[in-house]
Amino acid sequence: MADDEKIRWRVEFHKALGNPNRLEILDFIGEEEICQCEIFPKIGLAQSTISAYLTQMVRAGILQERKDGTRKLYRISSPHIRKIVDETQIMANEMVK
Repeated sequence: MADDEKIRWRVEFHKALGNPNRLEILDFIGEEEICQCEIFPKIGLAQSTISAYLTQMVRAGILQERKDGTRKLYRISSPHIRKIVDETQIMANEMVK
Protein backbone atom coordinates (compact mmCIF):
# COMPACT_ATOMS: atom_id res chain seq x y z
CA MET A 1 0.00 0.00 0.00
CA ALA A 2 1.42 3.40 -0.96
CA ASP A 3 1.81 6.05 1.74
CA ASP A 4 -1.16 8.07 0.41
CA GLU A 5 -3.35 4.97 0.52
CA LYS A 6 -2.26 4.23 4.07
CA ILE A 7 -3.14 7.74 5.16
CA ARG A 8 -6.55 7.50 3.46
CA TRP A 9 -7.18 4.16 5.19
CA ARG A 10 -6.26 5.67 8.56
CA VAL A 11 -8.61 8.60 7.98
CA GLU A 12 -11.49 6.24 7.11
CA PHE A 13 -10.68 4.11 10.14
CA HIS A 14 -10.79 7.09 12.49
CA LYS A 15 -13.92 8.50 10.85
CA ALA A 16 -15.67 5.19 11.41
CA LEU A 17 -14.76 5.33 15.11
CA GLY A 18 -15.68 9.00 15.41
CA ASN A 19 -19.34 8.48 16.28
CA PRO A 20 -20.73 7.62 19.71
CA ASN A 21 -23.28 5.17 18.29
CA ARG A 22 -20.63 3.26 16.36
CA LEU A 23 -18.49 3.06 19.51
CA GLU A 24 -21.53 1.78 21.41
CA ILE A 25 -21.98 -0.91 18.73
CA LEU A 26 -18.35 -1.99 19.15
CA ASP A 27 -18.72 -2.10 22.92
CA PHE A 28 -21.86 -4.22 22.52
CA ILE A 29 -20.19 -6.63 20.08
CA GLY A 30 -17.18 -7.02 22.36
CA GLU A 31 -15.40 -10.34 21.79
CA GLU A 32 -18.45 -12.03 20.29
CA GLU A 33 -19.99 -12.51 16.88
CA ILE A 34 -23.40 -10.87 16.97
CA CYS A 35 -26.36 -10.82 14.62
CA GLN A 36 -27.42 -7.39 13.43
CA CYS A 37 -30.92 -8.30 14.66
CA GLU A 38 -29.54 -8.18 18.23
CA ILE A 39 -27.81 -4.85 17.67
CA PHE A 40 -30.90 -2.88 16.50
CA PRO A 41 -32.89 -3.13 19.76
CA LYS A 42 -29.82 -2.67 21.97
CA ILE A 43 -28.68 0.58 20.33
CA GLY A 44 -32.21 1.93 19.86
CA LEU A 45 -31.80 3.48 16.42
CA ALA A 46 -33.56 2.76 13.15
CA GLN A 47 -32.55 -0.45 11.40
CA SER A 48 -31.40 1.54 8.35
CA THR A 49 -29.14 3.73 10.51
CA ILE A 50 -27.55 0.74 12.25
CA SER A 51 -27.09 -1.00 8.90
CA ALA A 52 -25.33 2.07 7.51
CA TYR A 53 -23.06 2.22 10.57
CA LEU A 54 -22.21 -1.47 10.28
CA THR A 55 -21.48 -1.10 6.57
CA GLN A 56 -19.16 1.84 7.23
CA MET A 57 -17.26 -0.13 9.86
CA VAL A 58 -16.94 -3.13 7.53
CA ARG A 59 -15.58 -0.86 4.76
CA ALA A 60 -13.10 0.65 7.23
CA GLY A 61 -11.91 -2.83 8.20
CA ILE A 62 -13.14 -2.54 11.79
CA LEU A 63 -15.77 -5.26 11.50
CA GLN A 64 -16.07 -8.48 9.55
CA GLU A 65 -19.44 -9.59 8.25
CA ARG A 66 -20.60 -13.16 7.72
CA LYS A 67 -23.93 -14.38 6.43
CA ASP A 68 -25.68 -17.29 8.09
CA GLY A 69 -28.79 -17.93 6.01
CA THR A 70 -30.70 -14.67 6.12
CA ARG A 71 -28.84 -13.40 9.18
CA LYS A 72 -25.81 -11.10 9.05
CA LEU A 73 -23.30 -11.67 11.80
CA TYR A 74 -20.65 -9.14 12.78
CA ARG A 75 -17.46 -9.36 14.79
CA ILE A 76 -14.50 -7.08 15.36
CA SER A 77 -12.01 -7.95 12.66
CA SER A 78 -8.79 -7.85 14.68
CA PRO A 79 -7.61 -8.06 18.27
CA HIS A 80 -5.66 -4.87 17.52
CA ILE A 81 -8.92 -3.01 16.95
CA ARG A 82 -10.42 -4.41 20.13
CA LYS A 83 -7.30 -3.21 21.98
CA ILE A 84 -7.58 0.30 20.48
CA VAL A 85 -11.23 0.56 21.53
CA ASP A 86 -10.47 -0.78 25.02
CA GLU A 87 -7.47 1.52 25.48
CA THR A 88 -9.44 4.61 24.47
CA GLN A 89 -12.10 3.61 27.02
CA ILE A 90 -9.44 3.37 29.71
CA MET A 91 -8.05 6.75 28.67
CA ALA A 92 -11.53 8.31 28.78
CA ASN A 93 -12.00 6.96 32.31
CA GLU A 94 -8.71 8.56 33.34
CA MET A 95 -9.14 11.86 31.50
CA VAL A 96 -12.81 12.58 32.22
CA LYS A 97 -13.58 12.71 35.90
